[in-house]
Order: sequence, then structure tokens, then C-alpha cells
Amino acid sequence: MTSIGRGVQIVGQVTASENLIIEGTVDGEVVLPDHGVAIGGSGRVAGDVTARTITVLGEVEGRLTASALIELRPSANVTGRLCCPHLSIEEGALFRGTSDPTGAEAAMAVARHRQPEVVPAGESVATASDPADK
Repeated sequence: MTSIGRGVQIVGQVTASENLIIEGTVDGEVVLPDHGVAIGGSGRVAGDVTARTITVLGEVEGRLTASALIELRPSANVTGRLCCPHLSIEEGALFRGTSDPTGAEAAMAVARHRQPEVVPAGESVATASDPADK
């Protein structure tokens, strides 16, 4: 489990090789096609979120795509498009946008293809060298 704390602001793409909790601010894309993302009560995301499951207690403005489930809890404030086979919107949650239960599978395949390789700490990635560099 990885978390982005309340005092943290990230601008750019966020990827992880485990579940993620966002309590801070992310201005950019969150891509975890094989893991879950939770946007906590103090969390704010301005950008697209792609994950296996997405739970929102905070604010999101963007497209949410989940291969399994999107949950909007009572404190959620979401503006955008939801794409998932299963959707739960609890009483009190605010949602402005559209919902599409059919496009999640294709969107997840694209996200997996575009996701950069996440390298665990302490490991390195071997790259091929160009013979012209010698």
C-alpha cells in the first residue's frame, strides 16, 4: 500500500505497483490498471484515474475508468465520466457527468499498454545501447 499524504502535491502521471491512497493533491493522470485507488476525504485529483477499483471520498475532476468497481462514498464530489462494469453511488455523494458501463475493458487494455514499467527500489532496468553511441 502506497499513500500520497495531505501535504503532498503531485503534478504529472502517478503509477504504482500496489494499491494507492491519495490524501493530497494530484494534478495529472493516475494509472494503476491492476490495483486499487482510493481518493481520501482530503484528497483531490484533477485528471484521469485508471485502476482495477476506485473509491472516492474526496474530489475528482476527470474521467474515472475501473475494470471492476467505482464507489462514490457520501463525501465524494466527482465531475466527469465514469466508465466501469459496476458502480456504487452512496447517498450524499455528488456526481456531475456521464456513466458508461461498456467501455472499461477496452480502456483498461489501452492503459496497460501505455503504462511505463515500474521498477522496485534497489533494482535497475537494462537498456540496449545504440552502436552509433560508441
